[in-house]
Amino acid sequence: MLSLQNNYILMAQIPFTVSARTARLIGQENFANAEGAIIELVKNGYDADARNCIIIFDNTDNNPQRHSIYIIDNGIGMTDEIITKYWMMIGTSNKESSYLTDNGRVKTGAKGIGRFALDRLGKTSGIATIAEQNEESCLWTVNWDDFQRPGISISGVKANLRKLNGNPDFASCLKRRYSDIKALVELIDSIDLSHGTIIKISFLKDSWDEVDIRKLFDNLEVLIPPKEQPDFQIHLFSRVSPDEFGQVDNAYYDDFDYRLSADYLDDESQAVRVEIRRNELNFEKMEADYKDVFQHPLMQKFPYDLETFKKQEFSYDISLKELVKGFSAIDKQGLLEKIGRFSFTFYYVKNTITDDKSEGDIKKYPYKNFNSANRRAWLKKFGGVKIFRDDFRVRPYGENGEDWLKLGERQARSPQGAGQRLGAYRIRPNQISGTISISRITNVNFQDKSGREGIQENDTFDLFKVIITEIIALFEKDRNTVMFALSELSKKRDKEVEEKRKAQEIAEAILKHEEAKLKESQQKECEENYQKENIEEKDKPSPSETEILLAKHTKAQEEEIEEKESELRLLRSLASTGLIVASFAHELRSIRSLLVARVDDLKTSLDKTIDKSILMTLPEEWNPYEMLKMMKEQDIKIKQWLDYSLSALRKDKRKRTNLDISQYFETFKVSWASALSTRRTEVKLENKLDEAIAFRAFTIDMDTVFNNLLANSLDAFKLRKDNLPRVVTITWSKEGDQLSVIYKDTGVGLSKDFKNPDDIFLPFVTSKRDRKGNEIGTGMGMYLVKMVIEEYNGSVNLMSTDIGFKIKLNLPLRKQQ
Repeated sequence: MLSLQNNYILMAQIPFTVSARTARLIGQENFANAEGAIIELVKNGYDADARNCIIIFDNTDNNPQRHSIYIIDNGIGMTDEIITKYWMMIGTSNKESSYLTDNGRVKTGAKGIGRFALDRLGKTSGIATIAEQNEESCLWTVNWDDFQRPGISISGVKANLRKLNGNPDFASCLKRRYSDIKALVELIDSIDLSHGTIIKISFLKDSWDEVDIRKLFDNLEVLIPPKEQPDFQIHLFSRVSPDEFGQVDNAYYDDFDYRLSADYLDDESQAVRVEIRRNELNFEKMEADYKDVFQHPLMQKFPYDLETFKKQEFSYDISLKELVKGFSAIDKQGLLEKIGRFSFTFYYVKNTITDDKSEGDIKKYPYKNFNSANRRAWLKKFGGVKIFRDDFRVRPYGENGEDWLKLGERQARSPQGAGQRLGAYRIRPNQISGTISISRITNVNFQDKSGREGIQENDTFDLFKVIITEIIALFEKDRNTVMFALSELSKKRDKEVEEKRKAQEIAEAILKHEEAKLKESQQKECEENYQKENIEEKDKPSPSETEILLAKHTKAQEEEIEEKESELRLLRSLASTGLIVASFAHELRSIRSLLVARVDDLKTSLDKTIDKSILMTLPEEWNPYEMLKMMKEQDIKIKQWLDYSLSALRKDKRKRTNLDISQYFETFKVSWASALSTRRTEVKLENKLDEAIAFRAFTIDMDTVFNNLLANSLDAFKLRKDNLPRVVTITWSKEGDQLSVIYKDTGVGLSKDFKNPDDIFLPFVTSKRDRKGNEIGTGMGMYLVKMVIEEYNGSVNLMSTDIGFKIKLNLPLRKQQ
């Protein structure tokens, strides 16, 4: 064919044609079900600037085939020109080029195939419309079975368009026909129907029973975002059940524990404006009975201070970079710039109180009272985080509480309650409701899937999901901080009460024992002589039975605590080891697949069967002996890592010893030598001590601290884009009665996205992310470092440095035992 391309006579340029059946199928594929088709037609009313949309199921006839659906709006209507030029053109792009209505609404439709929603619902359709601009009225009808005629193209299918003589009185016609539905008649009297559109769909393709209509009604309630006074109201009526339905209420709700609003304006600062309203706790009770909580260090500064609590609501700005810490450094695709303007309103609505307890008249948390049944019913209908594009819901996000943000998986990894551990609280997906507002104008990277069920999954949308999750984390941090401080206050009070109770019990036990002892001595006069003969022995203080019993219990409790602390150290070491192994997971995976047999045995076998002189002429990459050499090096690496992992669990490391700190660091450097050489990293040790110091500690604890610090440094070196030497320096000295250790590296340093650098010590906080913004670090390394040091009554302080990362650890020296 290519040889003939210059040897031809042009006969004609012929157009493509599309069969009517194909066009119909393409259109119908956009509506997964009849409910979606009705919602599409409701959107058309919104695009026509309607204030009201009415859906009527005319279903009293015994034959379902004779049932009809009416969809009525009081929008601007259509002229015959609009019907001919736009409505009849499949795939028209007029809504894409002219995307704003006269009243400033962003039109929801853009594909130009919404008219096939009529085909999805019934075999015949009719539209009566009165145009607002010239009061012209038209009647359009079509039989969708015409698209099925064999061999007919799309241009061969005709619809009927008639111009009506005089404008029909929509209101009077509807009131006469539906006089039996009192609520509908009252509605018609209260709205303007002098212009708009009435759609009638007949010979329905679906059987609409009361259950189906109820489901549609419930879904219409979440079709538009929650507003106190929505500018677009929807009503639904069923002739079979005239009193069952009516106005479709939206999800507006004011009985919440927390509300967080976030607005991103997509300006140069990339700032997100966050507003949080606390409504969970009874502030009058807090001020009266829990005022001591504001003495807690966490509650001394904004937004946890007393004055802010009095206001109940506060706001602040946070940048996208800070929300997705560490991502800006690897954002090669410029995804942060592609997000676009959005707003997010999030509600926390708990329906039970399970983490409270009473101690006398003072409860652990001063919760407000609420109706559990009402909240459960509301969450069942409106729970989940939903997306709205241009004021209309994008399905299936949040459908029946669907957890598309995977908050359930996130909570399962950290199931602690809000007051249990700082930084570890994660919300459960069955306690939330949220609305995300986007626009097809400002969020051009969020395109619908072909079937209009969801947004196309791409890197920008994946990052958007991460951003929304991090905004939810702002609420979690706020509630976690408040509840943790209240929990600590409760523990303090409980401890005081328990100490008083134990002291009272001991006093009563001793009193009873002494009374019994006195009574016994009076009854046993025969012991008097024995007591006189042993008066010196009697003068020596001897423990009572109660004191002996208490001593035994105290000793047992101390042993139990010591055993649990030992177990905790073992588990902490296992967690630390897991972090180290995870940081080298890629390296381990790459060599695991190459291990097939013992290298030395294979080399011996080759020596007996192959002439080495022949191999000398082969390229190095083809030489089996070179391959064996590489395999052996890899085997050695695995052995070294296994040795490291197993050594961390040695029993002697779980015993408190007089640890020579200088010797410890020398051993530490040797144990990491092989891994450091493969990563071109040098560890420098600087001993500033005048004399040897033996520090009373568990070796396993020191391993937890410095293994995590070094693992973080190795990750930081990977992110450097220059050839700066990779150096870790550990310096130790004595400052008064403390051992001071300064650890620093020449990596990229702490991410500038951390507005508060001390946040790195919170559990699950990490700046390690993949190209889509998802967290890939565990966020536990620095938390473990701080936890260990503070367990020794020491302190951890980040230090400023021009290059890399620097931290100072202070540990109080103790007498050797």
